[in-house]
Amino acid sequence: MRIYINEKYIEKRAKTGRRLSLLGLAVLGVGMLASFSPGVIGGWIQSGNPTAQQPWAQWLFNGGWAIVSMFALLVGFLLGQVGNAYMRRFVKSPRPDEILTKALKGFDDRNHFYAWATPGELVFAGPSGLYAFVTRSTPGEIRIEGDKASQPFSITRVLFSFSQESVGRPMQEAQSLAQSLQEWLTKQLGEDNALAVKPLVVFVDERVKLDVKDPLTPVLLPKQLKQYLRNQLRSERIPKNALAEAVKALNAEAERRGAARVN
Repeated sequence: MRIYINEKYIEKRAKTGRRLSLLGLAVLGVGMLASFSPGVIGGWIQSGNPTAQQPWAQWLFNGGWAIVSMFALLVGFLLGQVGNAYMRRFVKSPRPDEILTKALKGFDDRNHFYAWATPGELVFAGPSGLYAFVTRSTPGEIRIEGDKASQPFSITRVLFSFSQESVGRPMQEAQSLAQSLQEWLTKQLGEDNALAVKPLVVFVDERVKLDVKDPLTPVLLPKQLKQYLRNQLRSERIPKNALAEAVKALNAEAERRGAARVN
């Protein structure tokens, strides 16, 4: 299998994740300091420190500290969540694209995998079809029914919600990415020549327990991925010429974005 990885994109997002996480902690620290300000300013008042008479000090002392603390808590939490999301996807090893690469190992060179190198983000192209993948690294029990994904309530999930990826709406996300890639291919190759792009969701955390019922988008574990694609190949083989044109366009886009072939 031929693999194209956009390392520059990954490094940039990893750096962004680290910075946002640190910034979130800093903002939370500001909120904590603000909660101590009434006591500090009260000490200034008793000692006759003129700083206590400054408008900002009076504002903090008379209740402004609560506004700062709540605002810092909200902003720090949001920054931390976004930063952690980037960290999980682009820093934590193995990354989702590395897990998919390992799961697809063994396919021949007719098959191509693109990580962050096309409008579809994680894309597979081969005789079995063209797919836009969405991954989730959510652990625990997850129920899939139709186009909805849900998790049962648990104290453990609440306690670790800051560090774990929420299940969100993976089917809709996969469908959106598939549509974006489809529209891009249509512009490149024309409506009559562009292959259909199919959405596919893969839960990559080993601790996940899936309960799947009538999904509108295929939902798999990494160990099921290769067999699924082989089954698709048996039911419908993509014409060689159409696949070659799609791969040519994807390769050119990967090169334009700075991705490199890694095998």
